[in-house]
Amino acid sequence: MNKAKVPVSIALATVLAALACLVTLPAPASVPATPIPDLALTGKVQTLMAAPTATFSSTPIPATYTSTITLTPFPSITPLPTSTFTATVTPIGFFASRTPTSTLTPTPIESPDPAEGQTTDWGSDYRCSLIDKSPSNWTVMPPGGHFRASWTLLNSGHKTWQANQLILTFIEGTQMNGPNKVFRLAKDVRPDQATTVYAFIYPPKVPGNYRAVWGLYWTKDNSLFCTFTVKVTVK
Repeated sequence: MNKAKVPVSIALATVLAALACLVTLPAPASVPATPIPDLALTGKVQTLMAAPTATFSSTPIPATYTSTITLTPFPSITPLPTSTFTATVTPIGFFASRTPTSTLTPTPIESPDPAEGQTTDWGSDYRCSLIDKSPSNWTVMPPGGHFRASWTLLNSGHKTWQANQLILTFIEGTQMNGPNKVFRLAKDVRPDQATTVYAFIYPPKVPGNYRAVWGLYWTKDNSLFCTFTVKVTVK
């Protein structure tokens, strides 16, 4: 065997063995990249970890409760008695009896005076209704004095009362008008309007009950269409 070729064979065998090792060696594992920590997120996680842990009670809640409030019933209410109110309207001419006193004369019970607000029928052109009067019937007056009587009248007819054609005058009964026997209206009175007429009354000096009838006299046709009274007790 040629001695010069031995080193070459040994070198070749060494190279082949090295190549075989390279073929059978496993591939090197890849090394993962090191992540960069998020400082803001890390702070939030640490804060949450440092917070106290909530503790929940395991005691069960009772399903029902018993009320301790005691209800006191209201006392029974007694109903009020039922009251009955009856309105009584006293027309002019009706007067209730009065209890005699040391200063008043008993007022006689009388039926409606036919001359108290006497007038023609409702369809008349000239008609009156007596609304009020003063003084009231059988007012006590001193003897020898005088007073002013007044009557409030409503024109309940269809035509105007013309002041220059109507007069207020004494008609019948006890003359108590003194020196003045007639009075005139102060103004015209249209239908559905009221006016107040006046007359001065001079009662007699002798004690007693006295009545006088006055009225509205229509001078145009010499007719009387409205009458009213004055009644006094002289004492």
